[in-house]
Amino acid sequence: MQGCPSPPVVFEALPSWLFSAAFVWMLLATSWRLLQWARTPSPLPIPLAPAPRTRLAVVGRLLLEFLLFRSLARANPVTWLASMAFHYGLLLILLVHLRLLFVQLPLWLLPFIRISGWATVLAVAGLSMLLARRVWVDRLRYISAPSDYLHLLLLLGIVLSGAALKRLWPADLHAVGVFLRGALSLDAQMLPAHSGLWLHLALVLLLIVIFPISKLLHGAGVLFSPSFNQRDPQS
Repeated sequence: MQGCPSPPVVFEALPSWLFSAAFVWMLLATSWRLLQWARTPSPLPIPLAPAPRTRLAVVGRLLLEFLLFRSLARANPVTWLASMAFHYGLLLILLVHLRLLFVQLPLWLLPFIRISGWATVLAVAGLSMLLARRVWVDRLRYISAPSDYLHLLLLLGIVLSGAALKRLWPADLHAVGVFLRGALSLDAQMLPAHSGLWLHLALVLLLIVIFPISKLLHGAGVLFSPSFNQRDPQS
């Protein structure tokens, strides 16, 4: 029986294989959904006025929507502020997590690590504002589906559990990095025995699985929206 892994070893390596499968699923499912959007015909010109007249101007308009949520800023400044705080707070958090992909910490990540606490504050504040408006604003509560609340709660759970790992339940970042790099390279590694870390990663795993089939992919959908990516038909 030499060479056959024992059941406990197989169980301990299971989280790594789950994350590997989840990453592959997210990549394939997201690519397929984007391909479907790209292949959807738009036979009628329906650009949102005032529409740009050149392709370069269309690219600029898409960047303004994708990076700065320009139309949301014009429609509702409070919602725009909450969305900007959440999205850019989360972006900074993801940048900080890039250190787990490197054996040695890159120096260019140090400025982001120093402001990681503020990034968490921004993300939590933005998510809390977005959740509160769905609860308290009648017209939004009327059109909100259960998934709209669950997505916000899931993201809040991930951010708060991650903050707790930093402030209350410190984990071995070296071991976590080995686990994550193994999951991305399909080389199963053991996950440290840490309840808080398991909770955080379980929520992250759930987010990875539902991301391609949920409204969370709406950011990429802006790039395929005919009202934003078409030129003025008179030009």
